[in-house]
Amino acid sequence: MNVVLVMDAFRIFFKFHHWNGDGLDEKGQPTKDVANMMYRDLKEADNKATLEGLITSSFVLGALCGALMATYLGEKYGRQRTIMIGACIFTCGAVIQGLSARSWVMIAVGRLITGLSIGCNGVLCPTYISEVAPAKIRGTLSSCYQLMTTFVLLLLPSLTLLSVVPGLGLALLMCFLPKSPRWLCSKDRDEEAVEVLAKLNATSTSDELVQSELKAIQEDVAATRAAGSSSFGELFSPVIRRRTFITFLMQLFQQWTGINVIMYYQSQIYNEIGFTKFMSTVVLPIINNFVNFISTFPGMWGIERLGRKTLLVIGSLMMMVFHISTWAFSTQTSKGKTWQYLAVASIFLMVFSFAWTWGPVPWVYQAEVFPLRVRVKGSAVGTVSNFLNNWIIAFVGPALMKAWSTKTFLLFAAACLLAWVYSQFYVIECKGVSIDEMDAKMAGKA
Repeated sequence: MNVVLVMDAFRIFFKFHHWNGDGLDEKGQPTKDVANMMYRDLKEADNKATLEGLITSSFVLGALCGALMATYLGEKYGRQRTIMIGACIFTCGAVIQGLSARSWVMIAVGRLITGLSIGCNGVLCPTYISEVAPAKIRGTLSSCYQLMTTFVLLLLPSLTLLSVVPGLGLALLMCFLPKSPRWLCSKDRDEEAVEVLAKLNATSTSDELVQSELKAIQEDVAATRAAGSSSFGELFSPVIRRRTFITFLMQLFQQWTGINVIMYYQSQIYNEIGFTKFMSTVVLPIINNFVNFISTFPGMWGIERLGRKTLLVIGSLMMMVFHISTWAFSTQTSKGKTWQYLAVASIFLMVFSFAWTWGPVPWVYQAEVFPLRVRVKGSAVGTVSNFLNNWIIAFVGPALMKAWSTKTFLLFAAACLLAWVYSQFYVIECKGVSIDEMDAKMAGKA
């Protein structure tokens, strides 16, 4: 959405800015010489920041509702089928955005609907992956969720209508993937579950590994049933509440690292630092999105070798340093382009620091720490925390940058310091632990 919000045609058509025909030269200075006019000299509307906040945050508000929706649909219809439903909802929202030729309200509504899908699948996709993946590579496979998110940001930053393609593609391709064996056992479909486990392990249903996994799942399901039906209140029971607090706070701090202020409003930030419109809206965002994408790969390696907690500790310290350096360099940009490029380099390094640590870890962590009976509900709490704080950031971001300019990075540096304290002293490592062993690891740590 960042690229769309800074397009002159979009700004003028939807009255975010006014244009009286004046132009700017290549350096952004007013000029009357038509031959030297490079950009339009737009005048900002009084309600621009509010409208940008509404359009950007409407997506996140929908995601918040979608995460809650997943707690019901994921248990009733299963992970696989609900992901397909979410993909269809996403397609409908993309069509509405693509046809929003008359009013910014249609864009906001379309983003709200696509947000429902992202919120729902944001809960269920990591949960589904964690339930079908072997424990030794569960983190790596679950981090593919974050990898694909960054890939889409790189590939389709402004082609809204083409969002129909991945939406339909996900719905169709999910038809060929198996249902979660844990969900099947919870519905007394053990024969289907053992067949799925055999396919996932590329062996026969009588194989010792398959039978041991099936037995562990059946025991977990039996214990869940013996305890009765689950509720959100159970997330705050002595055995589970620490997991709930860890997950909620992890997603909260993920947003308050400031990553989405950078990703949503990066063109405005580059312009504030002093770059030309072409650099701010085209060149630098493309580079930043590419950095975001490739930086996810070290996280896929480190999440199993270094552990979830270690990545969080390292990432929070790195982001704090680069937030401070971005602010420091931005105060010197009037002295020359060297300082401008140093400020942008700090932003890129901050994005790198996030993408391989705090980007994938919260999604992997929340999908693997909860017992089966409250797994979707627990994952939903984390996702609601993510999108609630994402919505706050998206809504206040433009006003914050307008009021504080690059001093905003100091706010996020302070948040990263708190995130380090939280990671170092409160988070419990769960690397390599099977989901069915998680209760024993977390027991007594309320």
